[in-house]
Amino acid sequence: MKRSEPFVAIGTFIIMAVLCVCTLGQQPGTIPQIALPILGGKTLRAEDLKNNIVVLDFWATWCEGCIIEIADFNKLEKEYSSRGVKVIGVAVQSGWASDIQKFTKQYKMRYTVLVGNDDTVSDFGVISFPNTYVIGPGWKLYKKYSGVSETKAADIRRDIETLLKAKS
Repeated sequence: MKRSEPFVAIGTFIIMAVLCVCTLGQQPGTIPQIALPILGGKTLRAEDLKNNIVVLDFWATWCEGCIIEIADFNKLEKEYSSRGVKVIGVAVQSGWASDIQKFTKQYKMRYTVLVGNDDTVSDFGVISFPNTYVIGPGWKLYKKYSGVSETKAADIRRDIETLLKAKS
């Protein structure tokens, strides 16, 4: 046995463990409950959404990638709201609700925006923005997207269609 073989085996094991952990976040499963204020004052709870398909996007006002995605989320809201799909943005690390309200008007956000907090970010394991969760009925995680990509909106649209067919 060569001296390097144990190191190769350990390295392979570590790589496989990291890949497994990364894909676990992408599999269906339970996710934390939420109870957060909607801009305007009322509180939205996960239990209020249990029968819906939800696109839950964690974003920040200072995040350029988040700003780029607003138009796509507006389109998803327009296209799917009549079919019971809820597009919800969770603003975090973005100042007071009044600051977020100004931002949503400036960028013409047409979907529900919640005021998040550090606990919510921690509960969901968000470490970067944007971070988007596609949630199926029963508040079950269907898929998670981290960052921005050219295909993200199309991928989410495909996820929504799959969940709508399964719900029928």
